[in-house]
Amino acid sequence: MKKSAQTTVALDLSPSSLKLAEFMPIENQIISVVEMPLDPNQWGNDAYLRDALRNGLGNHVNAKHAEIIAAVAGEHALIRTLGIPLADDNIQDAIEWEMEQYLNHPLGDYLMDWQAMGSNREETARLFLVAAFRRSEVMRLRQLIEATGHSLAVLDVDLFAAQNVFEINYPERLPLKTLLIKADAHSVKCARIQDGGFVGCDICHVDEGLADLSGMERLERIRDMTREIHLIADRVQSDWGLEGCVVCGDLALDADFRTELESGLPLEAMALDSFRHIGLQTLPQAQADLMAAAPRYAGVVGLALRRGGDC
Repeated sequence: MKKSAQTTVALDLSPSSLKLAEFMPIENQIISVVEMPLDPNQWGNDAYLRDALRNGLGNHVNAKHAEIIAAVAGEHALIRTLGIPLADDNIQDAIEWEMEQYLNHPLGDYLMDWQAMGSNREETARLFLVAAFRRSEVMRLRQLIEATGHSLAVLDVDLFAAQNVFEINYPERLPLKTLLIKADAHSVKCARIQDGGFVGCDICHVDEGLADLSGMERLERIRDMTREIHLIADRVQSDWGLEGCVVCGDLALDADFRTELESGLPLEAMALDSFRHIGLQTLPQAQADLMAAAPRYAGVVGLALRRGGDC
């Protein structure tokens, strides 16, 4: 198959899986999506992860020496919306000072990125969405990727990537106060989003992954997770109001998880179709399989679309 030379390659690495997506921005086409299961017990083993990345990128990515778009896990990032007074001319210093109040370690231990969000309602301050993550984790990810012969070009937060793919595929739902539930085997993140803005996030930590569990033990773990989500949703409904719920991630199509989730949510949770307005240039059977599992790939597809063509 003849392709344009310019593609973007997204990499979503978690303790339970490696997901890869290759995207042609000019045609607005995903040309490959691959998921490889990983052993969660090997998450601290760099040699194991390097081999998995080499296999995944070497066997499933057409672009050679590609610039990679990757993500840090939202549960390991500190995310805040900060209001910086209009009179403050040095935005970077002001943001760093504010974030120091929340960080548990010296500022130099973190990398930070921020995005301007406009003015506050009173127009007395500029709002910035700020994410900080441990420098050591970023350097580890960079070194793992560079060991494969590729380079890390863009680093995002996985939750922002899922928000990105939701907004691209559901523009008609942007004005709604939405709870975006990214439910993966190792963590569940519940983001409040509206009008393209990130309002806030709650994290449900999972002590153990679900991959090695079965039967009642697995069901009880799922019930623990969904009870925590229900408490979050009830609080958000009371404090902010909800007009929509969307679920994506590894557990979005899991029958037990969906049954338990739906039993206590204030609104029905729609499964996010990652390919609703994004073309798939794959073989028919591969396309059918991807469409059936579309909610699982929200994170990696959102990463692939993050820099549509300017890598």
